[in-house]
Amino acid sequence: MDKQKKYDYLIKGMMIAFTKEKSSKLFNQIVGLKFKSLRLKKNITVEAVVDDNKTYFKSVYDLYKFEKGIKSDGSKLCALQSYFKYDVKDLFDRLN
Repeated sequence: MDKQKKYDYLIKGMMIAFTKEKSSKLFNQIVGLKFKSLRLKKNITVEAVVDDNKTYFKSVYDLYKFEKGIKSDGSKLCALQSYFKYDVKDLFDRLN
């Protein structure tokens, strides 16, 4: 199983768990995994994302922490949304 399919399955399972019981930690993990999945689908390296968004991510570890749901921030979410040209509203609609 490749990483893209793995993350898609993880996201689907987490979304089902989130609809049953709301949790901020789980929500942050879903958002982080979704952007990690987008990064893998577009075949963009972590270094490229950090280089293009230096004001929001100081190092690759900041991006890794965001993708794991450890260090979530609205400004980072907006930066990645515009970088990947992804409408977060669709994700939020599915979670609500």
